[in-house]
Parts: sequence; structure tokens; C-alpha cells
Amino acid sequence: MKGSIDARDTRDTERRRLTAGVVIATVLMSSGSLVIFPLLPTLQAELGISTADIGFVAAAGFAAALIAELVVAPYADRGRARTMGVVGVLFMAAALIGSALATETWHLVAGRAVGGFGFGVFMAAASALLVRVDPTRAGESLGRLGAAELAGIALGPLASGLTIAFASPGAILAWSGLAVVLGVVPVALTFRERTPAAPTVPGAAASTRSTTRPPRVSFDLLRSPMVVGVLLLYGAIMVPTGAYDGIWPRFMTDIGASEWLTALSYALFAVPFALIAGWAGRLADRHGGVSAFVRGAVVLVPIVALYGVIGNPWVATGVGFIESSGQALAFIGAAAAMAQAVPAARAGASQGLMRGFGLLTATIAAALSGIAYDAGGPLALFGGTAIVVVLMAVAGLLIVRAARTRPRADPPEHAASAGSTPPAAFAGELVDDTVCTASRP
Repeated sequence: MKGSIDARDTRDTERRRLTAGVVIATVLMSSGSLVIFPLLPTLQAELGISTADIGFVAAAGFAAALIAELVVAPYADRGRARTMGVVGVLFMAAALIGSALATETWHLVAGRAVGGFGFGVFMAAASALLVRVDPTRAGESLGRLGAAELAGIALGPLASGLTIAFASPGAILAWSGLAVVLGVVPVALTFRERTPAAPTVPGAAASTRSTTRPPRVSFDLLRSPMVVGVLLLYGAIMVPTGAYDGIWPRFMTDIGASEWLTALSYALFAVPFALIAGWAGRLADRHGGVSAFVRGAVVLVPIVALYGVIGNPWVATGVGFIESSGQALAFIGAAAAMAQAVPAARAGASQGLMRGFGLLTATIAAALSGIAYDAGGPLALFGGTAIVVVLMAVAGLLIVRAARTRPRADPPEHAASAGSTPPAAFAGELVDDTVCTASRP
């Protein structure tokens, strides 16, 4: 008994230490990732960037992060998480400093691509370590990660929006790059693997290949219907992120917002997310990630559609405050659902695959956002976004429901996390190349 208590205390200490390092580094990374957006109206005038080009600037970051999540993320399960974290920070810093020197649109596109790749590599490492340090509290840990990301999303645009009044966009981007470099310190100190990358599971069926080294790719996970369903859920929530993160400053300017109010709207959006992220994660741990997702989507979808008819920037800012709560539940719910569906030894690959698919939908949405806004204004952009979210979410939930009700004859060969039995919702788990079916406890 004493041994189990000591082990739990040690695990809690490790989780808190890792979480602190992840939070600090993630705030710096995410603030650097979005610091450019409030500067885009000024850069648009200085460099002659069209509104459609703004969409491509945003899309470049999503596309590069997509590549990182699909290609590099599985290495977080192969003992490379710490190296990946350091490389991700350095890439983001280089991207910001490079963007500070931009004189043409393609320079900004390239900078966003480098930064997006770095962010994708960093997030893959951070999420894999958080899930593995205590799989039974994966939802709560991923909620902290999401809160840190949103805190950075608030601070970065707020700082750049306020300083643009007395500093040039180039100077703001350069100083932001130097600030991001500081993230190397918490990464180097705390990004350490606490458990073996792929522990041997007692009673697991023999695999045709060694279970000590996870696969180099994550696409084998797609054989699980539950994984496919969760991908659609996460992708649905990423559609709004891609559709109007880049266009938001243009939209706010068009309805009469000043640069500082646009920056404030980013900051206020992050507040509810940060406040309820821990609770949302615990809710997902208790009742399942899919349940948390549904509650968030019910709040989110009407709000997205509402933006299309709002003509007052203060109202838009206030509505964003409400939207953030739905985003928190839906994002954290989907991430927790993936952690619950796949063994912790594959956390890097599964979380990377999930974010990769989300980034794919965000990339497509971002590339089309400027075109949609030019063609039909806010109603076309936000109304169309809401419709796409509904269609993808419904498709994902139908697949999840089918996976839950699929007949299963065999008992589970392993638990998705240490000391817990996988719920029936998460059938079709994968360990390396072996598909295991989970039955009811």
C-alpha cells in the first residue's frame, strides 16, 4: 500500500513539473504563432497584400504544422520528445525574425510556414509527454495545454496590437522572436520521458514485430473506427480556427474596430477557455471526451453563425467571450477522446494524427476564407463555416456511435491507460500493427 502511495505521489510530482514547463513554453510558442495577425492590416498597406493573400499567409502556417504532425509526431513515441521541443522553439523564433525582414508577400508566407512547422513539432512532443505521465488524467493535462495555448493566443495579438501604435511591424516581430527563444529553457529542463516509449502490455497478443519501438508513421491508427470518428470531431472544431483567425482583423476593421479593440478581442476570447480548461479536462476524464465535445459544439455552432449578422465590434468581442467556452469543451473533449481511444504508448502519433487532420481542415478553410469574405462578406464566411462544422460533427458522431455499438466477442487485450479498463466506446484500439477490440468492463 505504501509503495503504491509513494508511486502515485512521485507520478503527481512529475506531472506537475512537466505541466509547468509545458505551460510556460506553450504560452511563448502560441503567442509567437499569432503575434502577426493584428499587424496584417498595416502590413497589407505597406506591402500591398490583398485580402485573399491574407488567407494564404494563414494557410501556410496550418499546412506546415500539418506536415509536422503527420511526419514528425510519431518520433515523440520513440524517445525524441525533448529534441523535438527544442527544435520547435528554435524554428518558431527563426520564423518570427525572418518575417520581421519581409518585403514581399511570399516572405510572410514562408515565415508562417517555418513557424507552423516548429509549432507542430513542439505540440506533438508536449502532448505525448503529458498523456504518458499520467494516462488516467490525460483530459485534465491536455486541458492545461489548451489553456496555455489560448493564453499565448491572447497575449501575442494583444501585445502586437497595442505596440503597433509606436513600433513598426518588423520591430514587433523581431522582439517576439527573441522572446520565444526563452522557451528553450523550460523545454530543456522538463521535457523528459517518464515511462518507456512503448511498454510491454501483459497479456497482449504477440505482434509480428517488436513492441519496443512504435511505428514511424501514424496511419495504422486509421484502422480504428473510433479514431476516424474522433478525427472528424476535432477537424470540425478546427474549421472556425482556419476560417477566420486570419480574416478576423479585417472583419473587425470593416465593422468599425480599432487596432487595439481587435487585439483586445483576441485577449478576451482566451479568458473563458483558460478558466474552464481544467474543469473541461476533468469532465472529459469522468464522462468521456465525446460527451464533453457534444456539450461544447452545442454552444459553439450558433455563435459562429451569429458573427455573420453582427455589425458592432463591441458585440462581436462579447460574443467571442461566449464562443470561447464552447471551443474549450469541444477542443479538450476531442483531444481527451483520442487519448482514451489509443494506448498511451502511441500518444505522440495519435495526438499528432488528430491535430494533423484538424490542421488539414483549417488549411483548407484558411485558403478559402479570403475568397469567401471577398465574395459574400461576413454572412458567407461565418454562415458557411457553421454549416461545415455541423456536417463534420454529425458525421463524426455517427461513426463514434457505430464503433460503440459494433458487436465484440473478445475481451480487451489491454487497457488504454495504466490501471484502467478501456470503455466500450473505444473499440478498435491499436498497439503497433495489432488491432484489439475492447468489450464492456
